[in-house]
Amino acid sequence: MPAIDWASAIHYARLVKIAEDVQPAAEYSAQNKADILALGYTFLETLYGNELATEVDPHSGETVTYGFLAVSSAQELVAIVRGTDTVLEWMHDAAFLMLPNPIHGSAGMTEDGFTAIYKSLRTDRNPQSTSAMASIGAYVHAGQAKTVTVAGHSLGGALATLLTLDVALNTECHQPVTYTYASPRTGDHLFAGSFNATIPQSYRIYNRSDLVPNLPPFLPLPYEHTNTGVEMVAPMNAIKDDIGCEHHLTTYLWLMDKLSGGQTFPVNPECRGSAYPGPASGA
Repeated sequence: MPAIDWASAIHYARLVKIAEDVQPAAEYSAQNKADILALGYTFLETLYGNELATEVDPHSGETVTYGFLAVSSAQELVAIVRGTDTVLEWMHDAAFLMLPNPIHGSAGMTEDGFTAIYKSLRTDRNPQSTSAMASIGAYVHAGQAKTVTVAGHSLGGALATLLTLDVALNTECHQPVTYTYASPRTGDHLFAGSFNATIPQSYRIYNRSDLVPNLPPFLPLPYEHTNTGVEMVAPMNAIKDDIGCEHHLTTYLWLMDKLSGGQTFPVNPECRGSAYPGPASGA
């Protein structure tokens, strides 16, 4: 297990929480941008892409907001990718088929739904606009960014994994850092091997009770996680025994906060189990 600074992990999760609070059809508001600025970053661009298609909700060609790019005064560019409730639908009806890994210069296969969304990830609603990777590369090449950190929750964790590898291999920033929370397996053992060999600083944070990081299964297809897992375990009965509650980003923030010795981030009231200890209020 890689050593981790929980304060940093919480910091990037708070940025992901801002992205998750923006409705898929909405744009980033002045308040959203102020919240990003309060965490030390100036908003640059919105990340758009095609919604995750499921049998329950096919989302035919629907363009949604997935996150944002922002930069700090120290020229750290952050690429933040949100999760989505549709990942819980995907758990039930996906065939977990594999497609050739879309990242130039790396090996293996990746899950078809994640691959399709990643290939659509861009900085404008126009499907022909600049890709997320190309936009990050342009900021780095222009000297507006010296370092890159990519973070995402749930589906966003899988997309962040792909984006991190793409940035490392296909931009001038060869050592991006990544934090993912509750990420499902993104690709096969060859893809994971490419990631492990390329990305020296990666933190794949997961709650042991969360089902999403256990998917897709490693049989019958050889899906495999990257080797940078950081496991968290909730106290017994602190979180309601519910798939969504175990997976929710607020649960992850609470668990990380406990591990860092803090008491700032509360679990959503509807997800608190019989042994939930608090706090009564929080950020």
